[in-house]
Amino acid sequence: MIKVPFPYFGGKSKAATLIWERIGADCGNYVEPFFGSGAVWLGRPDAFAGWATVNDIDGNVCNFWRAVELDPDAVAVAADWPVSECDLHARHLWLVRNQDQLAGRLMADPDYYEPRAAGWWAAGLCAWIGGGYCDGNGSWGAVLDGDGVATFAKTDGATGKGVTRQLPHLGDAGKGVHRKLPHLGDGKGVTRQLPHLGDAGKGVHRKLPHLGDAGTGVTGLCARRRAWLVEWFCLLKDALREMRICCGDWQRIMSVGTMTRNGVCGVVLDPPYSQTRAVYANDSKTISGDVREWCIANGDNPMLRIALCGHETEHNELEELGWNVETWDKGGGYQGADDRERIWFSPACLIGKQGEFGF
Repeated sequence: MIKVPFPYFGGKSKAATLIWERIGADCGNYVEPFFGSGAVWLGRPDAFAGWATVNDIDGNVCNFWRAVELDPDAVAVAADWPVSECDLHARHLWLVRNQDQLAGRLMADPDYYEPRAAGWWAAGLCAWIGGGYCDGNGSWGAVLDGDGVATFAKTDGATGKGVTRQLPHLGDAGKGVHRKLPHLGDGKGVTRQLPHLGDAGKGVHRKLPHLGDAGTGVTGLCARRRAWLVEWFCLLKDALREMRICCGDWQRIMSVGTMTRNGVCGVVLDPPYSQTRAVYANDSKTISGDVREWCIANGDNPMLRIALCGHETEHNELEELGWNVETWDKGGGYQGADDRERIWFSPACLIGKQGEFGF
């Protein structure tokens, strides 16, 4: 399993094994319309050899994965930065301003990506605490003083200095950021948890430099961390090689005929929960219900092995239709040990362990 290089609210890394046990590695297709951190895909078994189609409506998510696929070295360089409150907010504000056009440019040009934005976004998630990252709903932003100099301040003019003529920075589109202290627990940014890169588990057999050996030419703390990051992001690139990444509304990739073209399809649905406060840049309290309705309409299809994530009681009506509900050992994580989380599995899913990942 390759570790995701950033924390992600609601990520399912701890549930990946359970999900693959239920949908099985023998699926000819894999579909995930709310891709996010990609933790379930990155935790797939070696035996899976089918097609994968994923989607996320957030341009920053899609830009990160496209940039990693096309230029992992540049993304690693941008992400390699110490934790700094000033840099965190300056880059966060830049990302918020940029995100409206980012998804459109990604959709318009298959060769377009922003590795710097991808690295800044990943590093920011590592330094950020809680939800609301890049949602554009904060009250802080760049404002112009009387001399036209931009400063970081309350965008409503409440700077405490009696200045009422301050205007939002041109191009801000009315969006601001939250002001928070960065994550101070370990102070290492993206590199705070280095993966065991020698065993990627996906047929990748690159040999890493022995970073403690002066003969490799990799010396100094910064150089060693940079080498680890570049190698890590190259492994992520390999993990994306056999997938198709879309950016837009979740239903665009949910054509059953297309999903089952290569046989049984494993479908992982992890929409924003209706019972959770807004935590994503593109959040909604209605998508969860829409996804449940899709599950009700398609859950009896023997060619679809569906996993639907949510909070307890959120999708209980599916149990009356033969769906099985499971929980898993979360062991803390970015959201904490939320014992209310559940996963509902459609009737076609495999029941019980049948060897590793369904065999």
